[in-house]
Amino acid sequence: MWIYFYAAHLLGEFIFQSDQFIEQRKNKPIATLIKHVAIHALLMGMASLVIAFANPSVTSATLRSLGQAIFLISISHYVIDYGKMKLSKKMNRVSSQALLFLIDQILHFLSIIFVLHYFTTSEWSFMDNIQVFYGDFGIYEKIAATICVFILATYGAGYFLGILLQNMAPNNELQEGIYRLSDEKTEVKTKYESDGKKETEIITIKTEQYFHDSPAKIGQIIGMLERTLIVILMMIDLPQGLAFLAALKTLTRFKQFEHKQFAEYYLIGTLSSAMIGILLGIVASNIW
Repeated sequence: MWIYFYAAHLLGEFIFQSDQFIEQRKNKPIATLIKHVAIHALLMGMASLVIAFANPSVTSATLRSLGQAIFLISISHYVIDYGKMKLSKKMNRVSSQALLFLIDQILHFLSIIFVLHYFTTSEWSFMDNIQVFYGDFGIYEKIAATICVFILATYGAGYFLGILLQNMAPNNELQEGIYRLSDEKTEVKTKYESDGKKETEIITIKTEQYFHDSPAKIGQIIGMLERTLIVILMMIDLPQGLAFLAALKTLTRFKQFEHKQFAEYYLIGTLSSAMIGILLGIVASNIW
């Protein structure tokens, strides 16, 4: 049962939370947080209807218990997000922000698990719900679990990587939409005169390349598509397709690899993204 509520949580956390909504948190944090929690409660209410549809044996008493669970989960969600909001102002390091994001998501997950376990323990046990990741549950649970995997692989991983890599991106911006890649090479040439005298010539070659940046968020979209394809390839048992995917992505940035800082940034981002995609792909393959 918890998988429906967790899918609702991820929808509210990533899909129904726009950039504009996040910006509003800076000016009206409490009001925006209340709206955010209300959206989660509404989505979990819809998840309860899905549970009732998928399980005809669900009684009105169970639905009342789910309503109570939604209320308690909403309160815990508010408390967790409020605590995160306060801590984020004091934790400015990238590693701290990334860790805070992970802790926040883990706490939300655990609150859903334990609250639902408390209110529905007479009909669904904690261990029975875990079986959804071992392929022993019904089609609706598997669909909900797969939705969770793809949301985490796209929006969730993208948000996390955005935090993790925010200080690693090359700072080559000249003006909005135009970037510069600079490189410098030193060549040392040695030659000998007829009298045996040695002469050394040092040549420094500096190159600068100017290019227009891609449209806004295009890199984020590419990353989301990349992880989506990785999950799909893992689900259909075609891991060899990962090599083609990596080669295709590399071709689009080949010229920029001459810039060491960009190459390192690209490598860290690509490996991190691929690792997340592969791990979630393994989870998705076990669902089905």
